[in-house]
Amino acid sequence: MNAEILAVGHELLMGEIVDTNSSYIAQQLSGTGITVRWMSHIGDDLDHLSEAFKRGLERSDLVISTGGLGPTSDDLTREAVSNAVGEEMTVDPGILSWLEGVFARRGMEMPPTNIKQATLIPSATSIPNPNGTAPGWWVEKDDHHIVIMPGPPRELKQVWEETVGPRLAEISGSGVTATRTLKTLGLSEGGIDEILSELFGRENPYLGIYAHTDGIHFRMIGRGPDQSAAEKVIEPVEHEIRRLIGGSIWGTDEDTPAGRAASILMDRNQTLAVVEGASSGALASMLHALPERESFFRGALVPGSGPVHIGHEKAPIDEGGAITLAQIARESLSADVGISVTPVDMQDGNVFIGMVSNSGTHVATGRFPRRNPEWLMQRSATTAIVQLMDALSSNRI
Repeated sequence: MNAEILAVGHELLMGEIVDTNSSYIAQQLSGTGITVRWMSHIGDDLDHLSEAFKRGLERSDLVISTGGLGPTSDDLTREAVSNAVGEEMTVDPGILSWLEGVFARRGMEMPPTNIKQATLIPSATSIPNPNGTAPGWWVEKDDHHIVIMPGPPRELKQVWEETVGPRLAEISGSGVTATRTLKTLGLSEGGIDEILSELFGRENPYLGIYAHTDGIHFRMIGRGPDQSAAEKVIEPVEHEIRRLIGGSIWGTDEDTPAGRAASILMDRNQTLAVVEGASSGALASMLHALPERESFFRGALVPGSGPVHIGHEKAPIDEGGAITLAQIARESLSADVGISVTPVDMQDGNVFIGMVSNSGTHVATGRFPRRNPEWLMQRSATTAIVQLMDALSSNRI
C-alpha cells in the first residue's frame, strides 16, 4: 500500500514554521507496512490543492493531509478534496451540534464562519478531534483513501493515536508493530554502514539509521500477529547490533543524554553544578526539566553577555579556562561535579566544555558560529550534555 503526505499552508512555503507533522506521519506509517512515496507542501490555493489531491488519487492508495481545516476563507482543504472527488459539501447536523457544544462549554457563541467545519461529502466520515474545533475527514473513493487531519501537532497526534493509526493498521493488514531504538555515540554513518551492512534492506524487521545531535540512532521495526511475535522479530537484529557495536550504545528508545547523565550521577550519589557562557541557561533548563532534578542538580551560574570573569580577571577561552570555570561552579554550589560552557571565541567560534570531579578533569570542544544566537545556545547545550554523559559513562570524571 503506497501513501503520500500533503502539508497545507502558505506559512510552510514561506519558511515561517517547520513541518514536523509530515515527519511524524511518515514515521508512524513505517510501522504499519504502508510505504510513503511522496511528500508535498502546498499553499492555501484552491486550484493547487485540488490538483494535488487529484494527482494523489491517481498514483497512491492513501493520501494524508494536515492543515487547512480552520474556519477562515483561506482554509481550503475540504473544498479541495470535494473538487478532487467531484462531490458537494453539506452541513452534517451531528457535527454541527458537537461543534456548538464545544463553543458553549467555552462560554462563547459560535461564529457563523465555523459552520464550514461541520461539513461532509457523501464519501467521507468524520474523524473526531477532541482537542480542537476541526474534525478530520476519512474519504473512501474507488478503493482509495483520503485522510485529512488538523494542522496543530497536539491535535494531529491525538487524532492519529486514537483513530487514524489503528484504522490504517487494520486496513493494511500489517498486524501488530513493535519498535526499538538504539542510540549510539562516536560513530559515523559511513562506518556504521560498513559494519552493519548485512542488517539493512530487510522488510521485517526494518532497520533505519538516523543522525541526531546526540549521535546515530538505529530504529528497528518488527511486525507480527501479536505483540510478542513482533518483539521476537526484532530480537536477533538488536542482539547482532549490540554484539558488533555495543560499546558505542548509550541509550534506548526514550532515553536522553540529560536523563542518562542524571541516572549515572544518582547511581554514584553525586551532584552537579553548571556555569554557562555560550549556552546562556539552555543547559540548566535541560537539566531542570528532569523530574529527578532535586536528587542531583545543585543549580547553574549564568553570567551576562561577554567574557566570564574570575574575580577581576577574564576567564580565558581555552581548556584551562573551561576547567577553572567548572571548578568555580562546583565550589560555589557545593556539588561533586562541575561543568562549564565557555563563551564563543570571537576569532574561531570555539566553545570549550570543562568537567571537574574528584576523579579528574576532562575538556571537550565544539565549534559554533555566532550567526544565530538561539541555535548557538541550544547546540552548545546539547553538545555539553552529550559530552557530560560520555565522560561519566567512560569514567573520565
